[in-house]
Amino acid sequence: MKRPTLSALLCSVFLAGCAATPAALPPDPVDDVLPFTLSKLEEPGPLTGVVARVDLTDPRVSLRVALADDRDPDGPGPCSGRLDTVTGAAKKHDFVLTLNASFFDAPQVNLPAGRKARYIVGNCGTPVGFHASGGKVITQPKTTGMRAVFVVDASGRPDILDNVQSLPANIREAVSGNVMVLKGGEVVQHAKDTARHPRSVVGLSRDRKTLFLVAVDGRQVTSRGATYAELGELLKRLGAEDALNLDGGGSTALVLKDPYTGSHGVMNRPSDIFPAHPWLGTERPVADVIGVSMKWRKP
Repeated sequence: MKRPTLSALLCSVFLAGCAATPAALPPDPVDDVLPFTLSKLEEPGPLTGVVARVDLTDPRVSLRVALADDRDPDGPGPCSGRLDTVTGAAKKHDFVLTLNASFFDAPQVNLPAGRKARYIVGNCGTPVGFHASGGKVITQPKTTGMRAVFVVDASGRPDILDNVQSLPANIREAVSGNVMVLKGGEVVQHAKDTARHPRSVVGLSRDRKTLFLVAVDGRQVTSRGATYAELGELLKRLGAEDALNLDGGGSTALVLKDPYTGSHGVMNRPSDIFPAHPWLGTERPVADVIGVSMKWRKP
């Protein structure tokens, strides 16, 4: 008897009413045990979202930071690449799990009927703070902010560092967040921390063997979002030792590639509204992402 595909399982958890997907086996029976888990987040408030836990001891797993679209439209100009959705970035880089990452800048562009917008696929954009990919530093902070950084060194080991003035020489991947929400197992307190928003957060266990990618929904009747303190408490309960707040709001999106079928799906509920159907959330194009790659063992 064949096992159900991951997408079929996720339909039963997240998307009741999905069309059935034929079962399929991976190239090697050993690969039928995936190096990550996904769980639905449901907290009082209400607060909903999704949590991905990644086993970093699994040799099939590798971590990347990547521009959503690295086609630089202005060469030495202020833009580093082009905006794309998290799903678009996941497909380009073949990530099995993908979370939006940097706060970013993007210029307004003119649309038909005199409208203007920033968050358009293909618009030029640049991360705010540190961004390094494949050992190349693309951007650095221009102010005293954005000094908390998720990094991956040349050996593939991740870490979360605070108050970084310059990236260590052995760092291969890096992306800034605006604040630490959990540090050394303690929730970080921030002044005027009363606003609840959708949140994207990356966390690590104390032994650095487990990665947490969390998308908290917000600005919706079904989920109010979280303050920084609430986010820190959440990550602490999940088992993280350190956690970094990334760009949130309408940018928050966690995308899964079903490794059995190759299909992609947004696992949380983005807060931006699709104009023609205001009951539907839609992905906001972003500047960069944190991605988890998975290599199958050869059959």
